[in-house]
Amino acid sequence: MEPKADTTVSERHQVYHYLVIEDPEGQCKFLLGSTTYSLGRNSTNGIALRSNTVSRQHAILLRLPIPKTSTYMFRILDGNLQGKRSTNGLFINGERRSSHILTNGDEIVFSGDTRACYQVVSHPSEVRMFGDPIAPVSDDDSADMTSFDSPSTLVHQSGNELVAYNEEVLARLASFPELNPNPILEVNMSGAITYINPAAIEQFPDLQDLGAKHPIFVNLFDAVAKLQDGSQEVTVCEIEFGGHIFEQFIHLIPGNDLVRSYIADITERRRSQEIIQYQASHDLLTGLPNRANFNDCLTTAMDQAQRTGEKLAVVFLDLDRFKLINDSLGHSSGDRLLQDVCKRLRHYLRQGDVIARWGGDEFTMMLRNVTSSEHTATISERILKAFEEPFQCSEHELYISTSVGISIYPQDGEDVETLIKNADTAMYRAKEIGRNTFQLYRSNMDESSIRKLALENSLYKALKGDELLVYYQPQVNLCAGQMVGVEALIRWQHPTRGLLQPDEFIYLAEETGLIISIGYWMLRMACAQNRAWQDAGLPKLRLGVNLSAQQFKQPDFIPTLACILAETGLEPQYLDIELTESVVMEDVQENIAKLHQIREMGISLSIDDFGTGYSSLSYLKRLPINVLKIHQSFVKDITTNPNDLAIAISIVTLAHNLNLKVIAEGVETVDQMELLRSLKCDEMQGFLFNRPIPPTELAELLVTQRCFW
Repeated sequence: MEPKADTTVSERHQVYHYLVIEDPEGQCKFLLGSTTYSLGRNSTNGIALRSNTVSRQHAILLRLPIPKTSTYMFRILDGNLQGKRSTNGLFINGERRSSHILTNGDEIVFSGDTRACYQVVSHPSEVRMFGDPIAPVSDDDSADMTSFDSPSTLVHQSGNELVAYNEEVLARLASFPELNPNPILEVNMSGAITYINPAAIEQFPDLQDLGAKHPIFVNLFDAVAKLQDGSQEVTVCEIEFGGHIFEQFIHLIPGNDLVRSYIADITERRRSQEIIQYQASHDLLTGLPNRANFNDCLTTAMDQAQRTGEKLAVVFLDLDRFKLINDSLGHSSGDRLLQDVCKRLRHYLRQGDVIARWGGDEFTMMLRNVTSSEHTATISERILKAFEEPFQCSEHELYISTSVGISIYPQDGEDVETLIKNADTAMYRAKEIGRNTFQLYRSNMDESSIRKLALENSLYKALKGDELLVYYQPQVNLCAGQMVGVEALIRWQHPTRGLLQPDEFIYLAEETGLIISIGYWMLRMACAQNRAWQDAGLPKLRLGVNLSAQQFKQPDFIPTLACILAETGLEPQYLDIELTESVVMEDVQENIAKLHQIREMGISLSIDDFGTGYSSLSYLKRLPINVLKIHQSFVKDITTNPNDLAIAISIVTLAHNLNLKVIAEGVETVDQMELLRSLKCDEMQGFLFNRPIPPTELAELLVTQRCFW
């Protein structure tokens, strides 16, 4: 229905209800007199909101008569009468509401560009538009206004007559059950149905015929009994029938001896919860329990075993050389193989045993009622036997083996973490002695060897799993005291051991050959970061990156280096390649040629840890290098050890005579810094200025352009 045009009413004590709308096309006001209004962007709405950001039918206004009076109030509902909510929702005075009884001055927000203000006035001229100044109200005027403080204390003042409304009647009226999309029903204490809303009739068409015998009433009055002692106002119960699960909110209506039940079909919600719970406790690829689920099962079994004296075995199983299958046949083939392994292992376990996917190509098992180590060995041999036959993966016939480690409760651990750790240790021992076998945990196993193997295995995963990080240590010019460069330094954020320093894992990377992949990854990340700092408008820095001997020896190193610079967009003059003396001098003739190629690209070259190797001065003068870096071992005692001081003086003098710069590493004290400054050392780095820090922290230093003295 179209809202009435704005008219002037002369009756002194009449109350007018207005809705002032502000949308992208301006402001307008509507006098509310009809029983129902629809609001939305469709032109068919009673009140059209001229914005594309509101819903077609965004809200409903319902006029609610106030009992025993000729006046009324308005309730606003989000969406339409069929229960469909709007896209944006309704915000009343800043709070999201699905339903709200309006009071004078309430602001309603439909979207970012459309809002409304509900006003109750004694004369149309008193309606304020958005942006109007608030006019002072005289005592006479205020006496004629209607006060709408809250729905529960709604009061109408006409002349000197004051009528207070029954709070319970208003609360019941405000619930508006006829429009509720969920079933609502009322019964008296005798079990007779006194009210059913349309949604209940639609949901339960046989409700009126069956009456109190309908399944929805099962346990209803048992729930009511909990309310009659007054200890609680509402009770909630669930009932399942007809393939659906219903949730009932039950409460007593005081003074009427009636029971009202609000009913919601929660079948889909419960199924979703079950799916989420299953996914949270199971591996999605194999359907096996996941790590958390296995830990819970083991905890429960250990509690029972403690009471009964039963022994348990924890088995840690890792597929041998599974990475080769992923790399050669692809991850989809690897996934199918894991699924087949899971199916086969299940057939070799006894009833009551548990198998779980621990992660990647690792599985854990819990074996119950283990009588002895020999018994455990027999079960382990059965597990190994499961891998004797080949696995069929697409057109490939794959023979794989597994390494198994076993720990026994309670002799090898009395808590979940210890048992699993010891089984894992035994598994790595099985790998160490040749794979395709099992090992029972023994306390005298070589823990350092096991840790090394575990770290090596984790290092393979670290490069794939974004666990490696690049930190940056500032290099400070000794004349200006400003940061002029940074050295990129690798770190490993190990999932269990925390942040590892290079000396804790680089040797493993070199032994396994991973150093090449790690080196290229670090070079690419550091170059990209330096370019990102420049793009952000920060001062341009020289970036120092260390190269390993294996990486420098790669035949494709020079083209790969050029490709990385092109990919990252870093100009070559902002990259400094750092090589140790031992790397350069290993094959000096070939390396000199390669160094010249790097210099021709515009890249700077530094000899790192100078003085610790065996460089020949005759070759040093032929190297196309730019910088010599004094090793920190010479800097540490430079203020107290005359020999270290003499070496530092010699390096600085030699470098300057060859037109090279000198950077001192490991500067930690002011005395060291001042002494190096007196020697005319060009630059320094060390904890005195800053530890190696993440790129975000270094960017903050660049923003402040801090001077270090």
